[in-house]
Amino acid sequence: MKTSSAGPCTSAADHPPPSGSGLPVVLAVLLLVFLAFAATHSQARIVDVVEFYNKDKDHYFITSIRTEIEKLDSGEIKGWTRTGKQFRAHESLVNGTNPVCRYYIPAGQGDSHFFSAFAAECAKVHAGFPSFVKESEAVMHIAPPHHVTGKCAADLQPVYRLWNGRSDSNHRYVTEPAVRDQMVAHGWIAEGYGDDAIAMCAPAKSAAEPSPVTATLPPPCKGTDPRVAVPGAPHGMYVWAPNAYMTSFLVKDVIGKDPTLCGASLVIFWSSVETANGVYDWSAVTAAAQPFTDAGLTVNLLFSEATEGATNQVTPAWVFAPVASGGAGAASVTCAGAPQMPVYWDPAYEAAWTSFIAAAIKQFSFGNSPISGNVGYMRFATGGGAEALLPGGVGASTPCGAMWSAAGWSYDVWNAHEARTYTAMGSQPTDKQIMASLAQAPGGPNVYDASNQSAAVEVPLKIGFSFENLGTSDVADANAPPGPCNPQATLANLHWCQAYTAYVGQVPFAMQPITATTNTSVATMDIGKLLQYALSNNIQIFELYPEEWLSANSPTWPSFVPANQAKYQAALQAASQTLGATNGQ
Repeated sequence: MKTSSAGPCTSAADHPPPSGSGLPVVLAVLLLVFLAFAATHSQARIVDVVEFYNKDKDHYFITSIRTEIEKLDSGEIKGWTRTGKQFRAHESLVNGTNPVCRYYIPAGQGDSHFFSAFAAECAKVHAGFPSFVKESEAVMHIAPPHHVTGKCAADLQPVYRLWNGRSDSNHRYVTEPAVRDQMVAHGWIAEGYGDDAIAMCAPAKSAAEPSPVTATLPPPCKGTDPRVAVPGAPHGMYVWAPNAYMTSFLVKDVIGKDPTLCGASLVIFWSSVETANGVYDWSAVTAAAQPFTDAGLTVNLLFSEATEGATNQVTPAWVFAPVASGGAGAASVTCAGAPQMPVYWDPAYEAAWTSFIAAAIKQFSFGNSPISGNVGYMRFATGGGAEALLPGGVGASTPCGAMWSAAGWSYDVWNAHEARTYTAMGSQPTDKQIMASLAQAPGGPNVYDASNQSAAVEVPLKIGFSFENLGTSDVADANAPPGPCNPQATLANLHWCQAYTAYVGQVPFAMQPITATTNTSVATMDIGKLLQYALSNNIQIFELYPEEWLSANSPTWPSFVPANQAKYQAALQAASQTLGATNGQ
């Protein structure tokens, strides 16, 4: 039994349903009543999900809502009878479950309902079928199967999803493999995950109602989080720039298993998207995102314009090519032993980069991309990396420094360039949070000035802040008590501190550690102190190295240290109580 490649409801077409069922309008009213009740009566109660059949329509329908069941049983909603089949679900969220979305497929396309326990699939339906009506994001709660194998945990009951494949689109959800196979033999299409087409994992018939856990659950990774400084903005812990090797272990041991992982912050090279001037291919982005979007997780897109390493394969070659040959004709500097680097403030270069920024924001906003629903925020570089790093030699009394001075470098020129780039980011229409790194630059009156100037431009534009060196200056040492940064410390490593102190609650704050906490050759950090220090400074977006989750979850990872596993698990779980988790309410 192979999973259908068609996806949910892909062949729904105009077909008027039989009249007189009254199902959509009545159920919509009852659903609103149920949701209002559930919002004020949060219990960890197991409920029956009862199946009904309409012979005239040859349609199936499931519901766990008592008032709906009563009206269907009594005949107040005509034409429906019980099939005698049912499975179980949780009325409210408990650990290990996902909310189940419910969509109404309107008359002319099915006059029926679609359910999914995967946020990514719900978002895909919303984006691909705008006529479908989202009746609830959480009509019940149930465990999802593994997004690749489709397997349920041993103590859970598989629920199979089938689609009739007709113009009057209808789905059926069954627990018996024999019934699934019988439906397929009659032309229905198996639509779940894995070889067995499993859509959900229900509590077994013998399962007892769990104790209420809502008080100890973290908030959700998505949506509003009242425990952070900017509740409506992105929040959570994301794995930063995992390569293919690290991703293989994340897929095996972390993704879909550790709820503290909200998703990934992916570094996207400009050169991987715009290989020719004005020609965009976003497939590299969707491919990098797939291990996370397939699991319904969030991806944040960190767009890099130039290298921070020894070779610049990040800036597209056409940017430096002459205008006559189709390039941008942007100025560059190549110091001895260093890569060719853009003159960031050169008007031709700025125009090329800000055009790319506009294209990227448009691509991933308002459902324009298949992964738009999974995108949390976008961060755009204003210097090297996906950050704001200045090229080596800038401002130095060296031959390289002289080359940069000849190219127009000055402290004021740099800050003006930063302001223009932020303005370009903030001027684009989007439904996503835009982020940017706070820069350090030589030549200012103090270590904070460049970051403060950037922040003053960003805040009115609602652009969030990031910095990428947390863990330096011993702030996350095992013996350091976490606390607010000192805004008068005059430490270059705390260049971000004054801005993070001044603008609390106005824009979201992000951070990235200087390295993994397992890499003691760069800095000595304690994972628990690192995360708590960030929380003490009102940071709500954590971009962490893959090693943090692998230390907590992956015994097959070659660098796994069994003695450290509990410490990493506890640190991540503690931070998730503020930042959010995938099993949050």
